[in-house]
Amino acid sequence: MVYNKRLHVESAELATVRAIYEDSFPIDERRDFVSLMDLISSNDAFILEAICHDNRVVGMLSTWQLAGWRYVEHFAVEAAMRGCGIGREVLRQFIERDEQPVVLEVEPPTDSYSCRRVDFYRSLGFVLHEEYHYIQPSYGEGREAVELCLMTYAASENCSLEALSRLLHARVYGVE
Repeated sequence: MVYNKRLHVESAELATVRAIYEDSFPIDERRDFVSLMDLISSNDAFILEAICHDNRVVGMLSTWQLAGWRYVEHFAVEAAMRGCGIGREVLRQFIERDEQPVVLEVEPPTDSYSCRRVDFYRSLGFVLHEEYHYIQPSYGEGREAVELCLMTYAASENCSLEALSRLLHARVYGVE
């Protein structure tokens, strides 16, 4: 059975979640873990969850509840458990929790790994907006901004990617 557990700064699962987070994302594509702990305790819009399978932490999901959107900031399943359907089940459950549209960032599909990731999200109903030039702002000192692509789920036809980008930059990254 796969389920998510919302974490708090005292949660016993944080060490495992931290290891998965830091193993899964390059330094330029993640916050330092202290910043995550600050968000957990100070920002109600931010949610960090452990992904559990058979009562063992096997992944992590960090999301934001924004005005009219849900944003998946980080989503990872530990390497040994990838390909077992856990990620698909977690995202399916996340999508079904709420009727608000979902947005996430992915690397441009330029190699087999990034193409597989985009195809995974497409198989769940996400749409890749490769034509829109999107830059993830720097996560802080010593970290670079990263060129990524936006993917959306259940977005309206008249959705403004520019307005969505401004929302993410302001609320998630703290930049205008």
